[in-house]
Amino acid sequence: MNAGPARHHGEAPPDDVDIAVLDERLVAAAWRGDAREAVKLVNIGADPSARDAGSGLTVLMIAAGQGNSGLTGALLAAGADVHTGDARAGATALHKAVQGGSLDVVRMLVEAGAFIDAVAPTTGHTPLMDALWFKVPAIVRYLLQRGANVRTYTHYGFSLQQHFDYEVSVNRLGGERLREAEKWLEKRRRHDAEHVRQQRLMAAVVAADPSGVRRVLETGADVDARAPMLGGFNDGHTPLLVACRDGHTEIVRDLLDAGADVNAVEPTFGAVPLHKAVYNGHVDITELLVAVQGADLDYQGATNGYTALHDALWHGHTDCARVLAGAGARLDLRGHDGKTPADVAADTFGADHEILALLTPRNG
Repeated sequence: MNAGPARHHGEAPPDDVDIAVLDERLVAAAWRGDAREAVKLVNIGADPSARDAGSGLTVLMIAAGQGNSGLTGALLAAGADVHTGDARAGATALHKAVQGGSLDVVRMLVEAGAFIDAVAPTTGHTPLMDALWFKVPAIVRYLLQRGANVRTYTHYGFSLQQHFDYEVSVNRLGGERLREAEKWLEKRRRHDAEHVRQQRLMAAVVAADPSGVRRVLETGADVDARAPMLGGFNDGHTPLLVACRDGHTEIVRDLLDAGADVNAVEPTFGAVPLHKAVYNGHVDITELLVAVQGADLDYQGATNGYTALHDALWHGHTDCARVLAGAGARLDLRGHDGKTPADVAADTFGADHEILALLTPRNG
C-alpha cells in the first residue's frame, strides 16, 4: 500500500485507504466540478494540491480553469498551493483562472496570495497577458487595479503592448472586448504617469537631495508611499528602501525621524531596508537602522531566505556584519541553501577568517 507523504489537513485516512487512490478520486471530482466530493476526499487525506498525471494540472488549476468558485474556495481552504506551475507549460492556477474567464475565481486566488505577475516559463505570459489573449476585459481591469506590471515581455520578444496589438490583428471576432481591455490599459498608463508625478518625496530621494526631502516631508507627504510598478529598479519601494540601497545617509536619518517604516518589505526580493543597506556595504546606514526600536534584525528575504547578516557576509562587508552581530542579530538562522551566517562567512572569507569568531551561536 502507498502510504504517501505526510498530510497536514483533514482527518487521518483510514488504514485501508491508499492515498494515491484518494488523490486520483480527487482529480476526477475536480474534472466533474464536484466540490462536495472534493471536500469529502480532502477531509480523509487526499492532497488538495494533487496533480492529474495526464494533463499535468493540479486540482486547483482544474477548478480555476473551469471557473468553479465553489471548488476553488474549498481547495484553497484546504491549503492548495496557489504558486505551483502546471507540468507542461509552467502556468499557475491564476493563469488558468484567467483562461476560464471567472473574475470571482481570479479574485479568490489573488486574495489567497497568488503572484499577480507570475511568468509562465514557456511563454513568458503573465496573467495580465493571458487576460488580453482570452479577451476578458473585466479581469484585465481587476489585474491592473491590483497593480499588475504593464512593462513585461513575452519570451518570444513581444512587449505587453505588442502582444495586445498582435491579438487585435489576428482576431476576427471579439474586437469590442479587446477595445474595452485597451481602455483599461490606457487608464492604467495615465494613472501611473500621475502617480509618478505625485511622487515628489521619491524624486528627491532618487536625486540625492536632502533639502528637497525635508521640504517635501514638511508638506505632510506620506513617508512610506510606494513607487508604482513600472518594471524598474524602484518598483514597490518606499523612499527609505531606496535611500538605504543608494547610500543616502542624511536622507535615511530624516526619513526615520519622520516615522518611515524600518521594516518595509519590497516586492521583488522580499527585502527590508537592512538588507538594502548591508548588501551595498553602507555601514553608517546599518548603524542607524539597528538603533531604531522595533527594527527586525532577523527578517529573512523571500528570494533566498537570507537575513541582513547573511547578506553582509555574502558580499564581504564585515563592518556591516559586526554592527548586526553587535546589535544581537541571530546567528543560527539558515537561508534556503541551509547555510547559517557562519557558513556564508566561511565561503566568502575562508574558514580561518577572524569574523567567524563573532558568528558562533551564543549560549543561553
